[in-house]
Amino acid sequence: MLPLTRIVALGVILILLLAVVVLYLLPDSTDQNFAWTVLPRMTAMAMGAGYLMGAYFFLRVLTGSRWHHFAAGYLPITAFTIGMALATILHLERFHQGQFNAILWEVVYALTPFLVPFIWYIQQRYEPGTPEPGDVEVPLRFRQIVGLAGVGALLASILIFLAPQLVMSIWPWTLTPLTARVLAGWLLLPAVGGIVLWREARWSGWRVLVETVTVASVFMLLAVLISWNDWQASNPLTWLLVLAMLGALVGMPALYFYMQSRRPRLDAAQS
Repeated sequence: MLPLTRIVALGVILILLLAVVVLYLLPDSTDQNFAWTVLPRMTAMAMGAGYLMGAYFFLRVLTGSRWHHFAAGYLPITAFTIGMALATILHLERFHQGQFNAILWEVVYALTPFLVPFIWYIQQRYEPGTPEPGDVEVPLRFRQIVGLAGVGALLASILIFLAPQLVMSIWPWTLTPLTARVLAGWLLLPAVGGIVLWREARWSGWRVLVETVTVASVFMLLAVLISWNDWQASNPLTWLLVLAMLGALVGMPALYFYMQSRRPRLDAAQS
């Protein structure tokens, strides 16, 4: 791992933790403590859970040793930062101009759409693409399913970004054009992630991302419980989203332990 990659990871962690404190722990204070006023509470906490997921990912980058453990996360993050930058440009009037939090947000999303892919590019030059000792292969059929789901999520993200009113009319809690486009940006993470993982056969290239999604699932479900009053219980999409979160919370650890359990069995079969 190059020193620059670790330095950037450390800086990103610190910024993300600031966002987590405001959005997840103090979600009702965004009018004073964030780049823009995020309403309702569920939107703020969902963003906070996402940034906590990012902090976990970059902590693993900071403490990791093999680039390919994290490589599949960088292009999805690039897409996410581009989405955030575009949403910011389109809704600049909503931001608390002149305040530190807004300036920090604008600087971060002016730099990261270039910095993140640059890190990916320079690290990829040293990536041989070979399995590490004891590695196992993620089944092709499963990778295809994940990839196709990513394509579907990408199309949905583009549609939401271009026509935010469509999702605003059906979403189970209140959205604005800005928060709808921010939602589209967050959706780019699993969208591009699924497409990237379609081509990544090594379980060692999946493992950290599976851990990261598990972290997000835990804190998203906690946010749902805390912010339940923001949800429309009569909206079928409410229950679809909750079931999807529960599915991720159960499915990601199940995948993790299944794939990890294959490693010693494979070693025993070869001995």
